[in-house]
Formats: sequence, structure tokens, C-alpha cells
Amino acid sequence: MEIYITSAKISDQIEIDSFLRDAKFSVPYQHLQWLLAIHKAYGHRYEYLLARRNNSLVGVLPVSIFRNFFGKKQFCSLPFCDVGGVVADDAIVNDKLIRFALDRGVQLQTKSLELRQRLMEEPANVDMTDRKVSMLLDLPESAEALLAGFKSKLRSQIKKAEKNGLIFDFSSDKKSIDDFYYVFCRNMHLLGSPTHSIKWFHTLREMYQDNLLVGRVWFEGQIVGAGILLFSGNNVSIPWASTLRDYNRLAPNMLLYWNLLRVSCDRGCKQFDFGRSTYGEGTYKFKKQWGAKPVLLDWQTLDVQGVVVETGGIKGRGREMVEAVWKKLPLSVVNTIGPRLRKHISL
Repeated sequence: MEIYITSAKISDQIEIDSFLRDAKFSVPYQHLQWLLAIHKAYGHRYEYLLARRNNSLVGVLPVSIFRNFFGKKQFCSLPFCDVGGVVADDAIVNDKLIRFALDRGVQLQTKSLELRQRLMEEPANVDMTDRKVSMLLDLPESAEALLAGFKSKLRSQIKKAEKNGLIFDFSSDKKSIDDFYYVFCRNMHLLGSPTHSIKWFHTLREMYQDNLLVGRVWFEGQIVGAGILLFSGNNVSIPWASTLRDYNRLAPNMLLYWNLLRVSCDRGCKQFDFGRSTYGEGTYKFKKQWGAKPVLLDWQTLDVQGVVVETGGIKGRGREMVEAVWKKLPLSVVNTIGPRLRKHISL
């Protein structure tokens, strides 16, 4: 039967949510809410493409019309996250959505289409050095079963964090976003990276509602760690998590991640996405200890003819120099300038 491609309306949101919750390889970022938040917080327009066959939704492709520092427009699926791209019932639907997006991009004078996806099938004998991967953990039926499956060293680290007097809670209210941002912007400054605006996070909360949760770690009444979870059906992703370095001796990250995993199990989730890492490096090893497995990321930029002109790269020396300068600027300065820059950085 013929496949029809249209642009989504706000009234299609419930149908899209239902489709993505049931889809095998979907992620929370691919919901319409992500693009709505980008538009409201940063002003980037979007196209949310729907593929229908016999009046049934069989595929989606969320795309942001993203402008970089120089005003150059690009279709990006998706900015500010690791995984976007097509969710489709079959290869025919997948190809039609991409072709439609490329043609639509010509109409809107965009120069390319960036797709951030995962490899569904691992290539044989691939060299994983410097490769970007998603770290995914299949969750058992209960948090108790998950804890029992950890190595004794990991369980001891979790207990140590608890004995250190750290306290965990979670919420999805406005204050929880403010608490998260207090930790997040300080951590990003130390990493040498411009931070998102606080409006971005409040807008995400507004759009995702009960499908967004903030986990918090406290020490003697002080917020020392926080992370955001996004839910979609059986899948949960953690796009951001941070702890204050002055309290690292108390292991707040161990308490934070364990409890975020526990909450996800309690909610009935089947897969936990720890986010992007470089194979073999520090964050990769941290996530691996929880049982997470690497899945190669497949980031491609297509020109208007559909030819791959670029694949995901490795952090360059130029970026490292910028990071070094950024770390030396006062926090008040970077928190003012950072969000103005961040809206034009798609990673």
C-alpha cells in the first residue's frame, strides 16, 4: 500500500506517543515534546514527519531546523541529545521519510540532514578505539534483582555512600529543576563547556510532565548531585547528571545512579540508557560497572542527494583549547554568555 508523508500537528501528539512507546528502538528524545521544548526555549523551528500506510502511523522522523553560529541552517535529528533519527516499521518507510526530509530541506534552504542513530546490528571485527557508543542496560523485573546482580565491590560503594550521610530523593516539581541546575552549571563550567539555559530545563519539564523526573542527592541540607530522567514506555534515558566535585569523596554519584536505576525498575522500565561515551574512557568504565553494554552510535550527515558527507568525529584540538579558556572565566560570566552560545551548539 502507498505510504503518505505529512507534517505533524500538536493534535497528533497522543498518537505519536503511543507509536513510540510501542516501537522497539525508540528513545524519549524522539517524541514531539523534545522539538517543542527546543522551539520554545531556543526558537529553532522544526518539522515532525509522519509516515502513514492505510491510515495507520508506521514511521516518524523528528527534525529540528537548526541554526549554527553563522546562521547556516541544517536539518538535525536531533540536537542536544545522542539519539534521534527515524523510527519506522520497515526499511521502505525509513527510506521514504529520509527522502521526504531531504526534499523538504531543499524547500527550506537547508544544506544537509544530520541523523543521530544507533547501529541496530553490530559490524563484525570493528575497531572500537575512539568510537562513540550508547551504554545500555537491560533492567530486570525488580530493583532487588538488579542489586543482587551487582559485583560485591559495587554494592559496597553504594552502601558507603549511604553511610556517609548522603540522602536521595526525587521529584518533578519546579524546584527540582532549580536544584539540578545549581549543580549542573557549576559542573559544566569545570568541564569548560557552555551550559544550557535554565529555561531549557523548565521547558522540558513542562513538555514531558510525568515523563520527566529529577533525582537529587543531599548532604547536610546541601544539594550535591542531581540527574534528569526521561521516560518513554519501557525505555528510560538519563541525558544529564552532575555532582559537586567538593563532595566526590562521599561518592554522591554512586548513590545517585543506584537510586535512578532503582526508580526506573520500580516504574517498570526494561532498558536504561546511560548516554554517550567514548569506548574505553572514564565515563565508559563508570557505566560499564553497572552492567551497561556498548552499542555503536551511527551519526551521519547527508547532502541533498542523500550522500553521506560526514560521520561522527572525535573531539579536536581546537575544542580542547576553547574548553581551557572557558574554565578560567568567572561562573557569573559563563552563566550569562553560555546559554546564548549553547542554543547554537547541537551536541
